[in-house]
Amino acid sequence: MNTLKLLEIDEDLTSKEVAELKFLCTDTDLLQKKRLERVSDAKDLFSRLDEQGLLEDGLLIPELLITIGRFDLLVILNTSREEVERHLLTRDTSKGVSPYRKMLYKLSEGMTEENLSAVKFLLSEEIPKSKLATSSSLLDILIEMEKQQMLGEDKLDKLQRILEKCDKQLASMIQDFKYMHIRQGGRPPLQEVSNRQPSRPHHPEPIEKEVPASRRDSSGNLVTDSQPLEKVEDNEYYTISHQPVGYCLIVNNYNFEMCKKLRNRRGTEKDKEDLKRVFEKMHFEVEVHDDLNALDMLDVVKEFAKRDHTQMDAFACCVLSHGEKGAVLGVDGQPLEIRELTLPFATCNTLASKPKLFFIQACQGNLGQEAVWMPDGQDCTEEGGYEEDARMVLPPKEADFLIGMATVEHYLSFRHTKDGSIYIQELCRQLENLCPKKEDILSIMTKVNWEVSAQMLNGHKQMPEPRYTLRKKLVLPMD
Repeated sequence: MNTLKLLEIDEDLTSKEVAELKFLCTDTDLLQKKRLERVSDAKDLFSRLDEQGLLEDGLLIPELLITIGRFDLLVILNTSREEVERHLLTRDTSKGVSPYRKMLYKLSEGMTEENLSAVKFLLSEEIPKSKLATSSSLLDILIEMEKQQMLGEDKLDKLQRILEKCDKQLASMIQDFKYMHIRQGGRPPLQEVSNRQPSRPHHPEPIEKEVPASRRDSSGNLVTDSQPLEKVEDNEYYTISHQPVGYCLIVNNYNFEMCKKLRNRRGTEKDKEDLKRVFEKMHFEVEVHDDLNALDMLDVVKEFAKRDHTQMDAFACCVLSHGEKGAVLGVDGQPLEIRELTLPFATCNTLASKPKLFFIQACQGNLGQEAVWMPDGQDCTEEGGYEEDARMVLPPKEADFLIGMATVEHYLSFRHTKDGSIYIQELCRQLENLCPKKEDILSIMTKVNWEVSAQMLNGHKQMPEPRYTLRKKLVLPMD
């Protein structure tokens, strides 16, 4: 590779990032630990990799930079994240950074200061305190565990038990790796490590012994061999380890001037800005689309469903619009069924087994209407502070969906003409308050239900209703 380009990359890397690169290269397929101990900067590291002939395919350094999140430096190498990841999927899996190293690095990235202290405490009787005292990150501790032969690619149980006591999400990442490792008879392919598959038991399929034609199940009932054995349950949490966590699409329909029966949705800008801010804090890559007609909304969701979500762990979509029962309306007044919004993602392969979240604020009924309120879907001459939005249709049957509905069927939900909708504003508040406390999404939605239902709005009540086919707990990160 071009030496000048490598020098330019070296100059832009911090000492912490160089340490991370060294850790990722600590593998029998790359460099021995003793050789790495004498490496002081990235320039020296690259030279040693070159001496071993490890830079010949031109993918190792881009792979390392992507792993530590320095996508900006790929420009120096005249490439992009998308191009590199495409080549990595077809590369010989015996080359490059081992999935084991990447998994350990992701654990370190997800470790909080509080949990790092807990890990140190749990290891205090097995690792010298002097070593723990100088460990400023989980990577330092992992290196020490490897030196003490407490950790290895086939020796992960101890680390998993420790993490289960302080961060179940990180522990589930180890379980994922174990499953893939066993399924492949050793090192899993790169694409399977990066594409966060659901947590699995130690064995890919339930182990069945040879038994007589009839036997008793765990409840003592007599069953035949034609009846399947119960499967071991998967781990409890969805794995959230990538940044960005996923795409977040926000459709914000405000201007309905082309439709005589519908008024502009005052206050929706506040909802849009707050959703954008909150989802960015949760490390989603947010894209906003304003004032779409029905066909444009359908085209946008289909385009997102066709994207490659391999390097992401979830998807979110927020729709703010007028509506009618079972549908949201485009700015042209034409309806788009809610199921048409969600169905494309049910068949998206790179989102399989990953949570897909939908939050929709749109009128779908007019019960509870009074003169001082304005329903999203009907005209009104009153200039009240609040206007009405309402709920959506039943969620799809496909797994791993959460659809947050502003209110129960046939009823109105409410939107302040300046401060935004009751439901969306409460959702944003609870996400900001409870995500840092590691609350799962369903617990958060329950809190939203409580807070919204407690409000009295000109004699009206509003009862949100989340519907879901999630199979695990989902805890979203937040700065």
